Amino acid sequence: MRFRSIRRLLVAAICSLLSVLTHAAPIVDDPDGKTMIAKAQQVIAAFHTGAPASNAKLRVVYFHPSDRDPLPQYEERLDRVLTDVSEFYRDGLRRFGIASEGLPLEKKDGRLVLHMVKGKLPASGYRYESGNATAAEIREALRGSVDMDREHVLVLYGLCRKEPDGRYVFDAPYYGGGSQRAGLCHAADCELLDPSLLTDTTGKIVYTEHYYPRVEQTIAKFNSMYLGGIAHELGHGLGLPHDAGSVAEKTFGISLMGSGNLTYRQERWGGGPPAFLPRASALQFASHPFVTGTDQGRWDSPGGKFESLRFAADGRTLNVRGTVDGKIPVYGVIGYVVPTTEKTDHRARTYPALAPDGGFELALVDLRPGQYHLNLAALHVNGATSAHKLQFTVGADGVPKVDQLNDLWITQRAEGAVMRREAIAGSFLTAEAIAEAHTPDVQRKLKTLRDVLNPPTPTDLRSSDAHEVFLSDAAWKSAKVGWGEVARNHFWFDRRFRTASFSPWQDSSTRKASTRIPPPSLFMIWTKSGKHSVPPSD
Repeated sequence: MRFRSIRRLLVAAICSLLSVLTHAAPIVDDPDGKTMIAKAQQVIAAFHTGAPASNAKLRVVYFHPSDRDPLPQYEERLDRVLTDVSEFYRDGLRRFGIASEGLPLEKKDGRLVLHMVKGKLPASGYRYESGNATAAEIREALRGSVDMDREHVLVLYGLCRKEPDGRYVFDAPYYGGGSQRAGLCHAADCELLDPSLLTDTTGKIVYTEHYYPRVEQTIAKFNSMYLGGIAHELGHGLGLPHDAGSVAEKTFGISLMGSGNLTYRQERWGGGPPAFLPRASALQFASHPFVTGTDQGRWDSPGGKFESLRFAADGRTLNVRGTVDGKIPVYGVIGYVVPTTEKTDHRARTYPALAPDGGFELALVDLRPGQYHLNLAALHVNGATSAHKLQFTVGADGVPKVDQLNDLWITQRAEGAVMRREAIAGSFLTAEAIAEAHTPDVQRKLKTLRDVLNPPTPTDLRSSDAHEVFLSDAAWKSAKVGWGEVARNHFWFDRRFRTASFSPWQDSSTRKASTRIPPPSLFMIWTKSGKHSVPPSD
């Protein structure tokens, strides 16, 4: 027994020493990222120069059910929690040379302001999926004091309960989303949630939550996961997508917007590599109102559009060269790459680059054979983003199949121009442009688009000697559809569809995925549901 006690003391001493040593070691510097973001800041600053200072604050809401009081010491603990998360973002931005005091927390007399909302239902009435319902309750309860449509709001839930067996149960919303305009994210509170407990490697916690029926871990590990969850979901609420970091950042640690939500501050207790704010996230966040300190252009539509894209293979590297423009200037472009076999984009590898005068180049390296999603995000100086989605394949030899990508781009470019009724649409559908396509199928699609833009004369079946005629090519005596308007060989579309925006894949948060539906493509749905009557053939 005496030997075991000595061994426990020795292990505890070693863990404490590791904690001190790892806590003292800063995250590795990133001079290349720092240089990139310094140049981006010059463009961003020029746009915001002279704009009045913004009073934007992060609003924090504490939500508890009707049959329970807030959790013990919630005010003091959550002040420490948000201060720690703010300092994480502060240090992450400073690492890239961005002057920052952290997140603009709402404080009074030096303490975090918590907007209290008592739910209408008992605890049994709320679950992980209750985010929409609680948001509606919060909107009603805080009407006039918190603007859910124009502010960034973090909701912390006092829904954690402790069972007689000592097990904690979490059944609260835990996800987030937003943009530079506004955002909403949800996270769970617990009486053991406290950054001061990040070095408690001897105390244990057992809990059940949405994804894990039973977890037993140290209080230090628990705080890494749940403090990291708040920091991660807050990133989504501020508009940051999933970002596993670039290839060059592999040795720096684990990206907060990748899997770093599970490893937050773990270096303090010797748990492994630190979580860090990666280049791409910092490059995008540099134009957020919380960083620029102004609302210049904050609610303006960026009107961004990729004007040109060209793909080439240099051995196993996929080179992307293009131009992007918008009503609001663009300062950078990020390429997000995810294997199509992944269910979510948590592991999105990022390739950030500057876009001086709208031109950019990306070199996508470290690609293995397989199929990938490629999301190109243009970064605007008002904090907004514009996206374009493609897919590509890397062959068994490791070489990207660029002909497929170039064909997909010329098809999407022409389709978008036709749907938006752009004057330039015809130039994408000339005989020369169609001949550039590498496959007959793509050439067929472009010819169909040309016919949408300049419809040919319908075939008169009474005078035609053809053995077969597509019904949609025939001269109709009458034609009608149950919705929209009759269209030949394409899906009818109006202004709502032409201007719709869409996410390149499931927009997943740490713990919940939400799907945005893309606008209909001309090649997704063909108008065959209508009733058509034609003159009888001779």
